[in-house]
Amino acid sequence: MKKLIAALLCLTCLTAGTALAESLEMEGTIQPGKRLLLTAPYSGMADSLNVSQGDVLAAGDALVAISTQKVYADFDGTVTGVFAQAGDNAASVTGRYGALLYMEREALYTAQCTTSGAAADNENKIIHAGETVYVRSSADSKRDGVARVTGVSGKSYTLEVLLEDGLKIGDTVKVYRDDGFDTDSCIGTGKLNRIDPVAVTADGSVLCVHVKNGQTVSRGDVLLEMVPDALRGMKGGDGTVVMPQDGVLLELYIQGGERVENDQVLAAYCPAGELKIVCSVDEEDLSLIAVGDEFTVTFEATGDKAYDAEVTKIAAAADEKGEFAVTLTLEKTEGLRIGMSATATK
Repeated sequence: MKKLIAALLCLTCLTAGTALAESLEMEGTIQPGKRLLLTAPYSGMADSLNVSQGDVLAAGDALVAISTQKVYADFDGTVTGVFAQAGDNAASVTGRYGALLYMEREALYTAQCTTSGAAADNENKIIHAGETVYVRSSADSKRDGVARVTGVSGKSYTLEVLLEDGLKIGDTVKVYRDDGFDTDSCIGTGKLNRIDPVAVTADGSVLCVHVKNGQTVSRGDVLLEMVPDALRGMKGGDGTVVMPQDGVLLELYIQGGERVENDQVLAAYCPAGELKIVCSVDEEDLSLIAVGDEFTVTFEATGDKAYDAEVTKIAAAADEKGEFAVTLTLEKTEGLRIGMSATATK
């Protein structure tokens, strides 16, 4: 009987000793589970930054705007023949269509005129660039209009018709300084022609087209935005670099106002929920850990709340302190932040 009791006591002590030996507590911190990079889609100047390191951002949030080359309307008119699309190579489009788009002036007619037929007064033979004049069809006095002198060369000058009533391409017109078409104010004759559409061209790639065919625009309106580099996948944009998914901004590698080059790394981020715990253990504790082991993790910042985690990696080499890094993956990450102190127990 005494031998049986002694054997039972010995077995109990061995079991307790084994359980004690297999328990382990590790200290560590939350680190990014993934580190992804954001790069510049094209070259340009970085505007002021909208974010800071450590910010929690949502998909689509703006990080920085990179300057573009804007193409403006030179005059009031109508957009015609929009051949460019966002992502296009400008040289390719221009080579095929002669322009990225065309614009027609509000004035549809021009006239090449001379002082031939002008009234005898010498002043009627001295034409001034920019002056307003009045034109009337030689074929039909009911067809007339208001014009402006756009160029003068000797006895020849050019008109741009600003307002017209019934005038037709090919009309021979007489030109007057008097809006009543007084004979003594005649300064010559000319022939009406259509004003050709103006080709709008640019260099680089088309980032964005701001107008559509048939749209009326004013002088100074933005027609196109261009960038110097080929665009990835021939996709355009609005000049803003945005977060591709929810996440935490880990680092910024640029400052507002500096130039960035195509494909230059702008920032690093960790996708939302992609967190890991990295702990350090001594050499003598390595035998107590294996990939796949489950641990209970607590954090100073969350009080008694416990999280489940699994060992997914054990370092094959020690660090400079002679310790080995053990990586644990969390099942849930709500309420946790990068840098939090953790205690993992099994």
